[in-house]
Amino acid sequence: MLWLHIGMPKTGTTALQSYVRRNKAQLADVGLHYMEAGRRRAEGSDRLAISHNPIAFYINQSNKPMDPFRELMATEYQMHGDQTCLVSSEMFYSCDLTRLAQAFAEIPAREMRITFYCRRYSDFFEADYKQRAKNGRLATFGSAFVRDRLATIKANPDSFSFSAKTQQIRQAFPGVEIVPMLYNRAQMVQGHVVDDFLSRIGVALPDGGAVDRPSNLSQSRAASEAFGIVSRAMGRKQSRQLRRQVASDPVMIRRYDVLEPDERAWLDQYLTTKDVAFQQEFFPDRPGLFDPVELSEEDQKFRRDTPEEYEALRRASEIVFRMALKA
Repeated sequence: MLWLHIGMPKTGTTALQSYVRRNKAQLADVGLHYMEAGRRRAEGSDRLAISHNPIAFYINQSNKPMDPFRELMATEYQMHGDQTCLVSSEMFYSCDLTRLAQAFAEIPAREMRITFYCRRYSDFFEADYKQRAKNGRLATFGSAFVRDRLATIKANPDSFSFSAKTQQIRQAFPGVEIVPMLYNRAQMVQGHVVDDFLSRIGVALPDGGAVDRPSNLSQSRAASEAFGIVSRAMGRKQSRQLRRQVASDPVMIRRYDVLEPDERAWLDQYLTTKDVAFQQEFFPDRPGLFDPVELSEEDQKFRRDTPEEYEALRRASEIVFRMALKA
């Protein structure tokens, strides 16, 4: 069986990929093979990437046939077909799925499964904003970006809808079973994406393959925007190195600070109505696709364009710039 893990973005894919690459031998003993086809960083290179992003890069940057990947994938799968084989890249979620399917054309549909984690719409919106901000890739900041993005989603809900994504997968991979999973740490096996994912694809966590369990603290919007300034001025590599240093100041750690409460409620409710059929097909026993968000009293008062938020950005910027000067 070959499992094609396509994301979605911001659902712990890097943690999962790091684990399976680091524990290759232990996982092989319990029946998991992390496919090497599609993980070469360059033609002829012996270095394997952490994920299968090179396939997505190839699709996004070239119109060339997928023949090299198809042949490598088929050959390797034939050698390990008695194991649970895994291909993983969150970039697959938004790439041309028809071209992606060509890389797996020689693997029987009955021997494939396609899976992805579904994250609450508003939580993904927040995580995506902060990732863009940290990488210095926001054309506009704060309210301008949020309002424009929400208007785009309202006009084209398929860009966020799981029902639409499922239909795209079925068109590209006819006959392949789709196995979506919900990204909710409170309901995951051991509260961690690695334990949860391996359990759901039928692989036992091997002895000696300890899972790193970080605190999963969420950087604040102010911190993310401050790191974005470093990314643009000094490069994303330098910014990533600084982000690995955990700052203890509360201004650097915060959730629910991108969308205002009424925006969050609207987004979750609007997209939930677009995914009723998706929920009924894959999660019929749940009262809703996602549990209601329980905001604290402080979070319910959050507004972006206030003196308090501007002060938070100033403080976060000072902390980040001091870190940059010391580096």
